[in-house]
Amino acid sequence: MIVTCEECGKKYEIDPAQIKGAEASFRCKACNNLITIAKPQDSPEAPPSPPPAEEEKKKGRGETVRKSRGLGIRGRMFLVLFAIPIVMLVIAVPFAVQYIGKTTNLIVQESLQTELEGAKEEINQVANIIANQVEVYLLSNPDLERENLTSDASLREIVTQQLLMSGEAILYLRIGSENEDAGTILIHSTPELQGKPFQSLMVKGELDGNRYDEFGKIVIVGAPGEEHRKASDFYLAKDASGILKERIFTFAPVTKTPYGVIYSAQTEDFMLPVKMLEERIGGLILETRNIVVAVFGGTLIVIGIIMLLYVQRITSRIKNLTDVTNRISVGELEAHVEAKSKDEIGELAEAISRMQESIRLAIERLRRRR
Repeated sequence: MIVTCEECGKKYEIDPAQIKGAEASFRCKACNNLITIAKPQDSPEAPPSPPPAEEEKKKGRGETVRKSRGLGIRGRMFLVLFAIPIVMLVIAVPFAVQYIGKTTNLIVQESLQTELEGAKEEINQVANIIANQVEVYLLSNPDLERENLTSDASLREIVTQQLLMSGEAILYLRIGSENEDAGTILIHSTPELQGKPFQSLMVKGELDGNRYDEFGKIVIVGAPGEEHRKASDFYLAKDASGILKERIFTFAPVTKTPYGVIYSAQTEDFMLPVKMLEERIGGLILETRNIVVAVFGGTLIVIGIIMLLYVQRITSRIKNLTDVTNRISVGELEAHVEAKSKDEIGELAEAISRMQESIRLAIERLRRRR
């Protein structure tokens, strides 16, 4: 059993078996105070309890067993200042990138539409130029019959002249004419296609999610139940290497004749500026995402370091106060309480110091009464 001197607080470990009689007295070695102890009454021996777990058995002066009650200050501050911002960053960055991506797609689509309108205008101008040249030539050669158009070298040179990078012109018999061969190709850079209908140039298939048939690109418009096909200025054809390419085309009549000029060019020739813009914007989006992640990540690292240092300081001060409080609770009234800071922990330390002084004064009053 442990006996504490009421005068100086010194503790003694006494074996109850050594006490002769009902009580015994001895002098405190520190203050010479007379200490009287009563022999405890005999009680049936309790069965030995199993040894406590090593984690729960904390021996030492003024030390008590503390059970975990959930997250401590470190855990909570880590959760609030570090874990939650990380979760918000993980959620916010994809949304931001997705929003930027949608904005970019809108810009690209607007640019694409602008480029297509410009391409149509440019192709239409080229078709009209060739149609006017053919008109002048035919008026200059009124005896030139339709059967001889294909073999006329000068007319062929006018029709097949290269005005755009992948552009090509076709002289054909206009569909509006009364001839039953309307739509037939009269002059083409590929002689094998001459005498065939214009639709023979169009290949059925799919490209970049779009479908094409012998009438060109399939575009369906209208409300449900009232859908109808819209005329398109695009069709699918094979290039010189046999690769399917989308082409944009336009018609220009050769006035005062039953003929017309069809001029077409690969759509991708006009899309190079848009593709360059799309690639550049894509690079900017990636760079922006990396900057956002780097800034947020760097900020979180700095916050984490500051948080660890600050929490370490706070928990260290709290542990010191806890240790002092435990020592006071077992009678060490001379334990020193540090109260340097002016914050809440400092106020707590001052309160513990006042409690320590109150206990000391109470013991002094008890001594005087005896």
